[in-house]
Amino acid sequence: KAIQPHQGRQDIGEVNGEAVSAQDYQTLVDEYTEVIKMTQGASALNDDQLTQVKDQVWQSYINNKLIEAEAEKLGLTVSDAEIQDVIEQGVHPLLLQTPFRNPQTGAFDKDMLKKSQTANQLPAQYVEYYQQMGAFWKFIEKTLKQSLLADKYNSLIAKSLISNPVAAEDAFAARTQQTDVLLAAIPYSSVADSTVTVSNEE
Repeated sequence: KAIQPHQGRQDIGEVNGEAVSAQDYQTLVDEYTEVIKMTQGASALNDDQLTQVKDQVWQSYINNKLIEAEAEKLGLTVSDAEIQDVIEQGVHPLLLQTPFRNPQTGAFDKDMLKKSQTANQLPAQYVEYYQQMGAFWKFIEKTLKQSLLADKYNSLIAKSLISNPVAAEDAFAARTQQTDVLLAAIPYSSVADSTVTVSNEE
């Protein structure tokens, strides 16, 4: 059960009985704020944007925690190898929202990502930029893992709603197999009362 943020407490809310500290929540808000600033090329967000970020972070936190709890019960996980496979393929929508794209095609370019991760001995003015890019990529990896887990969970739920083969076969037979029935209608007024007997059991 998800509960809205608390007022005037050290923990600002809880999900499935697990408290969310104000510090952890603020860390998530700061992280997402930096991502928005980087993707929009902005130096700061206005009050309305910050309010929207806080709402999005809280809702995302709730959704992810609930899915993680259900996925754990079902034994669903996302491995590092799966994430690397998605990165190698480079077609996941989340990857297309990153700066690591080919300037000509707009497609995700894993080589650009690798270059940003191996950059060292840079002039001072570039160090902060690559630190920001590193933090941005950590956010992308975390979000990608959450997204893949949600996809697995939703796919499993969707499949569970589909009829099993036996039920599907019965439903198909009911639609396709027909039986001819011959009915004869006799008006009840044409039957004399004297010819009808009713037992006590009836």
